[in-house]
Amino acid sequence: MKEDKEKRPSKQKKHLKLKKIGRKIYTFISKVYSVIDKYIITPLSKFLMLITNIFKTNNRPLDRLLNNKKTLIILSLILALIAFFTVDNMADVLLNNQADVIYNQKVTALYNEEAYVIEGLPETANITMIGNKSVLYLAKQYPNDDIVVDLRDLKPGTHKVDLKYNGSGAISSVDYQLNPSSATVVIYEKVSQEKTISKEILNVDKLDSKYNIENVTFNRDNVFVKAADYKLEQVAMVKALLNVEDITNPTAGTMTIKDIPLVAYDKDGNKLDVELVPKSIDAKIEISSPSKKVPFEVETTGTLAFGHAIESIKLSAETATIYGPQEILNNITSIPVKIDISDLSKDKEFNINVTKPTGVNEISVPALTVTVKLSEIEEKTIDDVSIEIRSIPDNLTALASTPEETTVSVIVKGSKNNIEDITKENIVAYVDLSGLGVGTHKVEVHATGNDPKLTYTPKTTTITIIIKEK
Repeated sequence: MKEDKEKRPSKQKKHLKLKKIGRKIYTFISKVYSVIDKYIITPLSKFLMLITNIFKTNNRPLDRLLNNKKTLIILSLILALIAFFTVDNMADVLLNNQADVIYNQKVTALYNEEAYVIEGLPETANITMIGNKSVLYLAKQYPNDDIVVDLRDLKPGTHKVDLKYNGSGAISSVDYQLNPSSATVVIYEKVSQEKTISKEILNVDKLDSKYNIENVTFNRDNVFVKAADYKLEQVAMVKALLNVEDITNPTAGTMTIKDIPLVAYDKDGNKLDVELVPKSIDAKIEISSPSKKVPFEVETTGTLAFGHAIESIKLSAETATIYGPQEILNNITSIPVKIDISDLSKDKEFNINVTKPTGVNEISVPALTVTVKLSEIEEKTIDDVSIEIRSIPDNLTALASTPEETTVSVIVKGSKNNIEDITKENIVAYVDLSGLGVGTHKVEVHATGNDPKLTYTPKTTTITIIIKEK
Protein backbone atom coordinates (compact mmCIF):
# COMPACT_ATOMS: atom_id res chain seq x y z
CA MET A 1 0.00 0.00 0.00
CA LYS A 2 2.85 2.34 0.85
CA GLU A 3 4.40 1.70 -2.52
CA ASP A 4 1.14 2.59 -4.30
CA LYS A 5 0.96 5.84 -2.31
CA GLU A 6 4.55 6.69 -3.24
CA LYS A 7 3.93 6.01 -6.98
CA ARG A 8 0.83 8.23 -7.16
CA PRO A 9 2.62 11.51 -6.33
CA SER A 10 5.34 10.80 -8.89
CA LYS A 11 2.72 10.18 -11.58
CA GLN A 12 0.98 13.39 -10.63
CA LYS A 13 4.24 15.33 -10.91
CA LYS A 14 4.87 13.93 -14.39
CA HIS A 15 1.33 14.80 -15.41
CA LEU A 16 1.80 18.37 -14.17
CA LYS A 17 5.11 18.69 -16.11
CA LEU A 18 3.45 17.49 -19.33
CA LYS A 19 0.65 20.02 -18.81
CA LYS A 20 3.18 22.80 -18.40
CA ILE A 21 5.04 21.76 -21.57
CA GLY A 22 1.75 21.54 -23.48
CA ARG A 23 0.77 25.01 -22.28
CA LYS A 24 4.12 26.40 -23.40
CA ILE A 25 3.77 24.80 -26.84
CA TYR A 26 0.20 26.12 -27.12
CA THR A 27 1.34 29.57 -26.03
CA PHE A 28 4.22 29.53 -28.59
CA ILE A 29 1.90 28.42 -31.44
CA SER A 30 -0.67 31.04 -30.43
CA LYS A 31 1.97 33.75 -30.50
CA VAL A 32 3.25 32.57 -33.90
CA TYR A 33 -0.31 32.53 -35.23
CA SER A 34 -0.95 35.99 -33.79
CA VAL A 35 2.21 37.31 -35.48
CA ILE A 36 1.27 35.71 -38.82
CA ASP A 37 -2.32 36.95 -38.48
CA LYS A 38 -1.22 40.46 -37.48
CA TYR A 39 1.63 40.99 -39.94
CA ILE A 40 0.69 38.76 -42.89
CA ILE A 41 -2.98 37.63 -43.08
CA THR A 42 -4.63 40.87 -41.87
CA PRO A 43 -2.51 43.21 -44.10
CA LEU A 44 -3.09 40.92 -47.09
CA SER A 45 -6.81 40.82 -46.42
CA LYS A 46 -6.93 44.60 -46.26
CA PHE A 47 -4.99 44.77 -49.48
CA LEU A 48 -7.45 42.43 -51.19
CA MET A 49 -10.42 44.42 -49.86
CA LEU A 50 -8.87 47.56 -51.32
CA ILE A 51 -8.61 45.87 -54.73
CA THR A 52 -12.24 44.74 -54.34
CA ASN A 53 -13.41 48.31 -53.76
CA ILE A 54 -11.49 49.52 -56.81
CA PHE A 55 -13.01 46.95 -59.16
CA LYS A 56 -16.41 46.84 -57.44
CA THR A 57 -18.15 49.06 -59.95
CA ASN A 58 -16.46 47.58 -63.01
CA ASN A 59 -16.50 43.85 -62.48
CA ARG A 60 -19.33 42.22 -60.60
CA PRO A 61 -18.09 38.62 -60.94
CA LEU A 62 -14.72 39.65 -59.53
CA ASP A 63 -16.54 41.59 -56.82
CA ARG A 64 -18.56 38.57 -55.81
CA LEU A 65 -15.42 36.44 -55.81
CA LEU A 66 -13.38 38.80 -53.68
CA ASN A 67 -16.30 39.41 -51.28
CA ASN A 68 -16.45 35.72 -50.59
CA LYS A 69 -14.87 35.02 -47.19
CA LYS A 70 -13.48 31.64 -48.20
CA THR A 71 -11.79 33.16 -51.27
CA LEU A 72 -10.09 35.79 -49.12
CA ILE A 73 -8.81 33.17 -46.69
CA ILE A 74 -7.42 31.02 -49.52
CA LEU A 75 -5.68 33.97 -51.19
CA SER A 76 -4.26 35.10 -47.88
CA LEU A 77 -2.87 31.65 -47.19
CA ILE A 78 -1.29 31.52 -50.67
CA LEU A 79 0.41 34.86 -50.17
CA ALA A 80 1.49 33.82 -46.69
CA LEU A 81 3.07 30.66 -48.11
CA ILE A 82 4.92 32.74 -50.74
CA ALA A 83 6.22 35.03 -48.02
CA PHE A 84 7.20 32.01 -45.88
CA PHE A 85 9.20 30.35 -48.67
CA THR A 86 10.93 33.65 -49.52
CA VAL A 87 12.03 34.09 -45.92
CA ASP A 88 12.97 30.41 -45.73
CA ASN A 89 15.23 30.73 -48.77
CA MET A 90 16.90 33.77 -47.27
CA ALA A 91 17.47 31.86 -44.04
CA ASP A 92 18.88 28.97 -46.08
CA VAL A 93 21.43 31.30 -47.64
CA LEU A 94 22.42 32.64 -44.24
CA LEU A 95 22.45 29.36 -42.32
CA ASN A 96 23.48 26.57 -44.72
CA ASN A 97 27.20 25.86 -45.16
CA GLN A 98 29.06 26.78 -48.34
CA ALA A 99 32.70 26.48 -49.46
CA ASP A 100 35.16 28.97 -50.93
CA VAL A 101 38.79 28.40 -52.02
CA ILE A 102 41.75 30.77 -51.77
CA TYR A 103 44.49 29.62 -54.11
CA ASN A 104 48.30 29.68 -53.96
CA GLN A 105 48.90 30.90 -50.43
CA LYS A 106 52.53 30.95 -49.34
CA VAL A 107 53.76 28.14 -47.09
CA THR A 108 56.24 29.12 -44.37
CA ALA A 109 58.58 26.63 -42.73
CA LEU A 110 59.79 27.13 -39.16
CA TYR A 111 63.31 25.73 -38.72
CA ASN A 112 66.92 26.71 -38.04
CA GLU A 113 67.86 28.25 -41.39
CA GLU A 114 71.50 28.59 -40.42
CA ALA A 115 71.93 24.86 -39.79
CA TYR A 116 69.59 23.06 -42.19
CA VAL A 117 68.30 22.97 -45.78
CA ILE A 118 64.72 21.84 -46.50
CA GLU A 119 63.61 20.17 -49.74
CA GLY A 120 60.22 18.83 -50.79
CA LEU A 121 58.10 21.49 -49.10
CA PRO A 122 55.44 22.98 -51.40
CA GLU A 123 55.83 26.70 -51.98
CA THR A 124 52.07 27.31 -51.86
CA ALA A 125 48.86 25.64 -50.74
CA ASN A 126 45.15 26.22 -51.30
CA ILE A 127 42.85 27.10 -48.38
CA THR A 128 39.27 25.79 -48.53
CA MET A 129 36.94 27.68 -46.14
CA ILE A 130 33.64 26.04 -45.18
CA GLY A 131 30.88 27.97 -43.43
CA ASN A 132 27.73 29.99 -44.05
CA LYS A 133 27.85 32.65 -46.73
CA SER A 134 27.86 35.68 -44.46
CA VAL A 135 30.69 34.36 -42.30
CA LEU A 136 32.70 33.33 -45.39
CA TYR A 137 32.43 36.89 -46.67
CA LEU A 138 33.97 38.16 -43.44
CA ALA A 139 36.66 35.46 -43.46
CA LYS A 140 37.85 36.52 -46.91
CA GLN A 141 38.45 40.08 -45.71
CA TYR A 142 41.20 38.92 -43.35
CA PRO A 143 44.74 37.92 -44.49
CA ASN A 144 44.97 34.19 -45.18
CA ASP A 145 48.70 33.67 -45.72
CA ASP A 146 49.68 32.14 -42.39
CA ILE A 147 50.23 28.53 -43.51
CA VAL A 148 53.10 27.11 -41.49
CA VAL A 149 55.04 23.87 -41.12
CA ASP A 150 56.88 23.49 -37.83
CA LEU A 151 60.13 21.58 -38.39
CA ARG A 152 62.04 22.85 -35.39
CA ASP A 153 62.06 19.55 -33.52
CA LEU A 154 63.06 17.40 -36.51
CA LYS A 155 66.53 16.05 -37.27
CA PRO A 156 68.16 15.50 -40.71
CA GLY A 157 66.33 12.85 -42.72
CA THR A 158 62.99 12.28 -44.46
CA HIS A 159 59.79 13.27 -42.62
CA LYS A 160 56.07 13.49 -43.35
CA VAL A 161 54.75 16.74 -41.88
CA ASP A 162 51.34 18.42 -41.61
CA LEU A 163 50.57 21.90 -42.93
CA LYS A 164 48.65 24.09 -40.53
CA TYR A 165 46.69 27.30 -40.94
CA ASN A 166 47.39 29.77 -38.16
CA GLY A 167 45.81 32.85 -39.68
CA SER A 168 45.56 35.83 -37.36
CA GLY A 169 42.14 36.55 -38.83
CA ALA A 170 40.77 33.01 -38.46
CA ILE A 171 37.07 32.82 -37.58
CA SER A 172 36.08 30.02 -35.23
CA SER A 173 32.83 29.25 -37.08
CA VAL A 174 34.72 28.65 -40.35
CA ASP A 175 36.32 25.26 -41.09
CA TYR A 176 39.74 25.80 -42.77
CA GLN A 177 41.06 22.88 -44.84
CA LEU A 178 44.43 22.87 -46.68
CA ASN A 179 45.37 21.26 -49.98
CA PRO A 180 47.91 19.76 -49.72
CA SER A 181 47.44 19.17 -46.02
CA SER A 182 50.75 17.33 -45.62
CA ALA A 183 54.12 16.97 -47.35
CA THR A 184 57.15 14.71 -47.34
CA VAL A 185 60.26 16.80 -46.72
CA VAL A 186 63.95 16.00 -46.61
CA ILE A 187 66.12 17.85 -44.07
CA TYR A 188 69.83 18.24 -44.86
CA GLU A 189 72.60 19.71 -42.81
CA LYS A 190 73.78 22.97 -44.39
CA VAL A 191 77.44 23.20 -45.41
CA SER A 192 79.30 26.12 -46.99
CA GLN A 193 82.14 26.70 -49.44
CA GLU A 194 83.91 29.81 -50.71
CA LYS A 195 83.78 30.51 -54.46
CA THR A 196 85.44 33.12 -56.69
CA ILE A 197 83.10 35.59 -58.38
CA SER A 198 83.26 36.01 -62.15
CA LYS A 199 81.45 38.69 -64.14
CA GLU A 200 78.90 38.54 -66.93
CA ILE A 201 77.80 41.75 -68.66
CA LEU A 202 74.22 41.62 -69.92
CA ASN A 203 72.60 43.75 -72.67
CA VAL A 204 75.89 45.26 -73.88
CA ASP A 205 74.11 46.23 -77.11
CA LYS A 206 71.88 48.59 -75.06
CA LEU A 207 74.88 50.75 -74.13
CA ASP A 208 75.28 53.90 -76.23
CA SER A 209 77.53 52.88 -79.11
CA LYS A 210 79.89 55.76 -78.34
CA TYR A 211 80.90 54.11 -75.07
CA ASN A 212 82.91 51.04 -74.11
CA ILE A 213 83.12 49.26 -70.76
CA GLU A 214 86.86 49.08 -70.21
CA ASN A 215 87.08 47.56 -66.74
CA VAL A 216 84.88 46.21 -63.93
CA THR A 217 86.15 45.99 -60.34
CA PHE A 218 84.08 44.27 -57.61
CA ASN A 219 84.08 45.34 -53.97
CA ARG A 220 84.87 41.69 -53.14
CA ASP A 221 86.25 38.70 -55.03
CA ASN A 222 84.68 35.75 -53.17
CA VAL A 223 81.27 34.61 -52.01
CA PHE A 224 80.13 31.87 -49.58
CA VAL A 225 77.83 29.23 -51.06
CA LYS A 226 75.60 27.40 -48.55
CA ALA A 227 73.59 24.31 -49.44
CA ALA A 228 73.21 20.59 -48.90
CA ASP A 229 76.48 18.76 -49.49
CA TYR A 230 75.31 17.04 -52.70
CA LYS A 231 74.12 20.34 -54.23
CA LEU A 232 77.25 22.19 -53.20
CA GLU A 233 79.25 19.77 -55.34
CA GLN A 234 77.21 20.85 -58.40
CA VAL A 235 78.25 24.51 -58.15
CA ALA A 236 80.73 25.20 -60.96
CA MET A 237 80.74 29.01 -60.90
CA VAL A 238 79.16 32.07 -59.32
CA LYS A 239 78.60 35.07 -61.59
CA ALA A 240 77.83 38.70 -60.92
CA LEU A 241 75.21 39.67 -63.50
CA LEU A 242 75.96 43.27 -64.46
CA ASN A 243 73.06 44.58 -66.51
CA VAL A 244 73.96 47.54 -68.71
CA GLU A 245 70.33 48.73 -68.47
CA ASP A 246 70.95 49.41 -64.76
CA ILE A 247 73.57 52.04 -65.61
CA THR A 248 71.77 55.39 -65.41
CA ASN A 249 72.99 58.09 -67.82
CA PRO A 250 76.35 56.47 -68.67
CA THR A 251 79.23 58.86 -69.37
CA ALA A 252 82.95 58.46 -69.85
CA GLY A 253 84.62 57.95 -66.47
CA THR A 254 84.20 55.76 -63.39
CA MET A 255 80.74 54.82 -62.08
CA THR A 256 79.60 52.75 -59.09
CA ILE A 257 76.83 50.18 -59.53
CA LYS A 258 75.23 48.78 -56.35
CA ASP A 259 73.38 45.54 -55.61
CA ILE A 260 74.57 43.50 -58.58
CA PRO A 261 72.88 40.07 -58.13
CA LEU A 262 74.96 36.91 -57.76
CA VAL A 263 73.84 33.64 -59.36
CA ALA A 264 75.28 30.13 -59.01
CA TYR A 265 75.52 27.81 -62.04
CA ASP A 266 76.39 24.18 -62.64
CA LYS A 267 78.85 23.04 -65.32
CA ASP A 268 76.08 23.07 -67.96
CA GLY A 269 75.11 26.68 -67.23
CA ASN A 270 71.92 25.86 -65.32
CA LYS A 271 70.97 28.05 -62.38
CA LEU A 272 71.17 26.39 -58.96
CA ASP A 273 68.92 27.10 -56.00
CA VAL A 274 71.52 27.65 -53.29
CA GLU A 275 72.11 30.28 -50.63
CA LEU A 276 74.73 32.92 -51.45
CA VAL A 277 76.31 35.15 -48.80
CA PRO A 278 76.20 37.94 -49.76
CA LYS A 279 73.41 37.82 -52.33
CA SER A 280 74.70 40.87 -54.21
CA ILE A 281 77.84 42.98 -54.54
CA ASP A 282 78.87 46.45 -55.72
CA ALA A 283 81.20 47.26 -58.60
CA LYS A 284 83.15 50.17 -60.05
CA ILE A 285 82.87 50.43 -63.83
CA GLU A 286 85.27 52.32 -66.05
CA ILE A 287 83.55 53.64 -69.16
CA SER A 288 85.57 55.09 -72.02
CA SER A 289 84.65 56.81 -75.25
CA PRO A 290 87.69 56.52 -77.60
CA SER A 291 87.24 58.50 -80.83
CA LYS A 292 89.23 59.51 -83.88
CA LYS A 293 88.71 61.98 -86.72
CA VAL A 294 89.47 60.45 -90.14
CA PRO A 295 88.94 61.60 -93.76
CA PHE A 296 86.69 60.01 -96.35
CA GLU A 297 88.47 58.48 -99.34
CA VAL A 298 86.50 58.16 -102.57
CA GLU A 299 87.01 55.02 -104.63
CA THR A 300 85.50 54.76 -108.11
CA THR A 301 84.40 51.59 -109.88
CA GLY A 302 83.56 51.18 -113.56
CA THR A 303 84.55 53.28 -116.58
CA LEU A 304 83.13 56.62 -117.69
CA ALA A 305 81.45 57.01 -121.07
CA PHE A 306 83.94 57.48 -123.91
CA GLY A 307 85.57 60.88 -124.06
CA HIS A 308 84.73 61.93 -120.51
CA ALA A 309 86.86 62.51 -117.43
CA ILE A 310 86.12 63.49 -113.82
CA GLU A 311 86.74 67.17 -113.31
CA SER A 312 85.91 67.22 -109.58
CA ILE A 313 84.49 65.17 -106.71
CA LYS A 314 82.95 67.03 -103.79
CA LEU A 315 81.70 65.47 -100.55
CA SER A 316 79.05 66.88 -98.21
CA ALA A 317 81.52 66.10 -95.39
CA GLU A 318 85.25 65.62 -95.74
CA THR A 319 85.85 63.86 -92.40
CA ALA A 320 83.96 61.87 -89.76
CA THR A 321 84.51 61.03 -86.10
CA ILE A 322 84.52 57.32 -85.38
CA TYR A 323 84.05 55.63 -81.98
CA GLY A 324 85.20 52.22 -80.85
CA PRO A 325 87.95 50.32 -79.03
CA GLN A 326 91.24 52.21 -79.15
CA GLU A 327 93.15 49.28 -80.69
CA ILE A 328 90.67 49.29 -83.61
CA LEU A 329 90.85 53.05 -84.13
CA ASN A 330 94.65 52.99 -84.24
CA ASN A 331 94.58 50.98 -87.48
CA ILE A 332 92.08 53.18 -89.35
CA THR A 333 93.48 56.07 -91.41
CA SER A 334 90.51 56.76 -93.70
CA ILE A 335 86.96 55.66 -94.49
CA PRO A 336 86.41 54.35 -98.04
CA VAL A 337 83.42 55.64 -100.01
CA LYS A 338 82.72 53.77 -103.25
CA ILE A 339 80.80 55.21 -106.22
CA ASP A 340 80.00 53.46 -109.50
CA ILE A 341 80.74 55.69 -112.52
CA SER A 342 80.05 53.09 -115.20
CA ASP A 343 79.03 54.82 -118.48
CA LEU A 344 78.53 58.14 -116.70
CA SER A 345 78.31 60.96 -119.29
CA LYS A 346 77.05 63.94 -117.29
CA ASP A 347 77.34 65.45 -113.82
CA LYS A 348 75.67 63.45 -111.04
CA GLU A 349 74.99 63.43 -107.29
CA PHE A 350 75.38 60.14 -105.41
CA ASN A 351 73.64 59.57 -102.04
CA ILE A 352 75.83 57.13 -100.17
CA ASN A 353 75.20 55.25 -96.91
CA VAL A 354 78.57 55.11 -95.19
CA THR A 355 79.67 51.64 -94.11
CA LYS A 356 81.32 51.60 -90.69
CA PRO A 357 84.78 50.03 -90.69
CA THR A 358 84.94 46.65 -88.94
CA GLY A 359 85.09 47.04 -85.16
CA VAL A 360 83.82 50.64 -85.15
CA ASN A 361 80.77 51.19 -82.93
CA GLU A 362 79.59 54.60 -84.11
CA ILE A 363 80.32 57.08 -86.89
CA SER A 364 79.33 60.75 -86.79
CA VAL A 365 78.43 60.90 -90.52
CA PRO A 366 76.27 57.89 -91.48
CA ALA A 367 75.42 59.23 -94.98
CA LEU A 368 77.10 61.38 -97.62
CA THR A 369 76.25 63.25 -100.80
CA VAL A 370 78.98 62.87 -103.43
CA THR A 371 78.82 65.33 -106.36
CA VAL A 372 80.73 64.32 -109.51
CA LYS A 373 81.37 66.83 -112.30
CA LEU A 374 82.66 65.75 -115.71
CA SER A 375 84.73 67.35 -118.50
CA GLU A 376 86.45 66.24 -121.72
CA ILE A 377 89.18 63.66 -121.29
CA GLU A 378 92.86 64.29 -121.94
CA GLU A 379 95.91 62.14 -121.32
CA LYS A 380 99.53 62.51 -120.29
CA THR A 381 102.40 60.01 -120.22
CA ILE A 382 104.66 59.89 -117.18
CA ASP A 383 108.00 58.11 -117.76
CA ASP A 384 110.44 56.36 -115.44
CA VAL A 385 107.97 55.34 -112.74
CA SER A 386 109.76 52.83 -110.47
CA ILE A 387 108.16 49.39 -110.12
CA GLU A 388 107.70 48.19 -106.53
CA ILE A 389 107.81 44.49 -105.62
CA ARG A 390 105.05 43.52 -103.18
CA SER A 391 104.12 40.42 -101.19
CA ILE A 392 107.53 38.70 -101.24
CA PRO A 393 108.07 36.21 -98.38
CA ASP A 394 110.77 37.09 -95.82
CA ASN A 395 112.95 34.11 -96.79
CA LEU A 396 112.99 35.03 -100.50
CA THR A 397 114.34 37.86 -102.63
CA ALA A 398 113.15 39.07 -106.06
CA LEU A 399 114.49 41.27 -108.85
CA ALA A 400 113.64 42.17 -112.44
CA SER A 401 115.28 40.08 -115.09
CA THR A 402 116.60 43.23 -116.93
CA PRO A 403 117.29 46.83 -115.83
CA GLU A 404 114.67 48.06 -118.31
CA GLU A 405 112.01 46.19 -116.34
CA THR A 406 112.61 48.16 -113.14
CA THR A 407 110.68 51.19 -114.43
CA VAL A 408 107.58 51.75 -116.52
CA SER A 409 105.82 54.56 -118.39
CA VAL A 410 102.26 55.26 -117.20
CA ILE A 411 99.48 56.90 -119.21
CA VAL A 412 97.40 59.19 -116.99
CA LYS A 413 93.92 60.18 -118.23
CA GLY A 414 91.67 62.85 -116.83
CA SER A 415 90.56 66.44 -117.21
CA LYS A 416 93.09 69.01 -118.37
CA ASN A 417 93.21 70.72 -114.96
CA ASN A 418 93.74 67.47 -113.03
CA ILE A 419 96.57 65.98 -115.11
CA GLU A 420 98.45 69.19 -115.60
CA ASP A 421 100.59 68.96 -112.46
CA ILE A 422 100.93 65.15 -112.25
CA THR A 423 104.50 63.85 -111.82
CA LYS A 424 105.98 60.39 -111.25
CA GLU A 425 106.00 61.15 -107.51
CA ASN A 426 102.19 61.03 -107.65
CA ILE A 427 102.11 57.55 -109.22
CA VAL A 428 102.85 54.07 -107.85
CA ALA A 429 103.63 51.12 -110.14
CA TYR A 430 103.97 47.63 -108.63
CA VAL A 431 103.90 43.87 -109.13
CA ASP A 432 102.25 41.45 -106.68
CA LEU A 433 104.18 38.20 -106.02
CA SER A 434 101.59 36.58 -103.72
CA GLY A 435 101.72 32.79 -103.92
CA LEU A 436 104.88 32.64 -106.05
CA GLY A 437 107.97 30.63 -105.14
CA VAL A 438 111.60 30.32 -106.25
CA GLY A 439 111.98 30.63 -110.04
CA THR A 440 111.37 32.94 -113.00
CA HIS A 441 107.87 34.37 -113.32
CA LYS A 442 106.08 36.74 -115.71
CA VAL A 443 103.89 39.03 -113.61
CA GLU A 444 101.37 41.80 -114.32
CA VAL A 445 102.27 45.44 -113.75
CA HIS A 446 99.74 47.64 -111.91
CA ALA A 447 99.62 51.42 -111.58
CA THR A 448 97.66 53.67 -109.25
CA GLY A 449 97.75 57.19 -107.87
CA ASN A 450 96.47 59.39 -105.09
CA ASP A 451 93.82 61.13 -107.20
CA PRO A 452 90.62 59.06 -107.72
CA LYS A 453 89.55 61.38 -110.54
CA LEU A 454 92.29 60.02 -112.79
CA THR A 455 92.99 56.66 -114.41
CA TYR A 456 96.48 55.14 -114.53
CA THR A 457 97.49 52.64 -117.23
CA PRO A 458 101.05 51.21 -117.48
CA LYS A 459 102.39 51.04 -121.06
CA THR A 460 104.22 47.81 -120.20
CA THR A 461 101.65 45.32 -118.94
CA THR A 462 104.01 42.50 -117.81
CA ILE A 463 107.64 42.05 -116.74
CA THR A 464 109.78 39.06 -115.83
CA ILE A 465 110.74 38.60 -112.16
CA ILE A 466 113.38 36.18 -110.80
CA ILE A 467 112.73 34.88 -107.24
CA LYS A 468 115.60 33.40 -105.22
CA GLU A 469 116.22 32.22 -101.70
CA LYS A 470 118.10 34.62 -99.47
